[in-house]
Amino acid sequence: MTRVPGERLPGAYWRLWAAAGISNLGDGVFVIALPLLASRLTDSPISVGLITAFFSIPWLLFALPVGVLIDRVDRRKVMVSADLFRGALVGGLALIAAFGDVQIWMLWVLAFGLGVGEVFFDNSSQTLLPAVVPDAQLDRANGYFFATEVASNTFLGMPLGSLLFGVAVWLPFGLDAASFVIAALLAASLRGSFRPTGAPTADSAAEPSTMRSQMRVGFQWLRGNRALRNLALGAGFVNFALAATQATFVLLLTDRLGFSERAFGPLVAVIGVGSLLAGAFGGRIIESVGRSAAMTTASVAMVASTLAIGAIPVAGWVIAMTTLHAMMLTIWSIVAVSLRQRIVPDHLFGRVNGIYRWVSTGATPVGAVAGSVVANVWGLRAPYFVAAGVLGVAAVVVARGMREAGIESAILSAGDKDATPLGVAIDDTPLSLDRDPFDDLL
Repeated sequence: MTRVPGERLPGAYWRLWAAAGISNLGDGVFVIALPLLASRLTDSPISVGLITAFFSIPWLLFALPVGVLIDRVDRRKVMVSADLFRGALVGGLALIAAFGDVQIWMLWVLAFGLGVGEVFFDNSSQTLLPAVVPDAQLDRANGYFFATEVASNTFLGMPLGSLLFGVAVWLPFGLDAASFVIAALLAASLRGSFRPTGAPTADSAAEPSTMRSQMRVGFQWLRGNRALRNLALGAGFVNFALAATQATFVLLLTDRLGFSERAFGPLVAVIGVGSLLAGAFGGRIIESVGRSAAMTTASVAMVASTLAIGAIPVAGWVIAMTTLHAMMLTIWSIVAVSLRQRIVPDHLFGRVNGIYRWVSTGATPVGAVAGSVVANVWGLRAPYFVAAGVLGVAAVVVARGMREAGIESAILSAGDKDATPLGVAIDDTPLSLDRDPFDDLL
């Protein structure tokens, strides 16, 4: 059965959505509590910025080999294992905070371990959505994911994290650990096997067996696709710029603009309005104006908003510009994720996505360290000027590869997956979306 954009999303999708929502609630609590804890332990911009760096370093170290692994195993099982691993790590920090003395180096170790878990989880989770949602619904499905992420993370998790941190330091970390376990159980409830499918039979005998040669296949595929190649490079610049400003954002708000620890969470929730609106309506916006126009507008707006924050460090202005930046970044992300899910063949997705994230997310620790050093030497406003210049480069790179005609050509070359019923030919998993019992409840 071929689904069209107006039809409801299947029950399996909503289970993934629920798992993401619960996990992001815990993440919001954690994300607000971690920098607050770090600011209590040290006032050094470099020490605080190193938390972001350690969280992202695993993408540089493990994204490529994990991508190969994802193309060999059941992706759902990897997701479940990664969530349980992360839950154990954060639970350990909660115990130390409750009964011991937390040191800044412990946060660096925790960030690195969570980053390792994220490499496995993100590479797996992005392959599951195309397995349960037809191509024509991917923009909408990803938009709902982003909206739920923002609502759970920013509007619920962050204010709750700020409140719980004020009650007891260990509470937000204990809640985050529990959210990982619940999300893992929901993901485990999905029926069927989610192993890679759709490899060309003519080439199956020639498929390389070593990890290095399989990585090379992924590199060659990405290099040959101009749209995704330029998008990966652009994403690297965007993440570098974002990390450069986020690394010391908490210090800008508390030290320069005078916000208290308790106000930090609600303030970030206000900023999240932009991402929430973009997630809820991003699919329709992209459908109306086209992927190329949406990406170009978002890129230019991120440059302008970042430059504006550095130029006018006034509380209301910073909040407004950060909100605009969050909205544009969400639109940018919806286009980027949906395009990868539509174009990359399933049997190559782990490798290509791993290489893509190695380039894009691997730039984050570099940006975090650079932003921290710049802030330490020239002040907390300086990273925003550097980031604006980097975002300008990203806008040029993406514009050269994201012309609408080129995008449509890449999608057509990938084939129309909706033309084939789910569960036949390109998807041989036993998961049957039409008979999922959750369909009758939604």
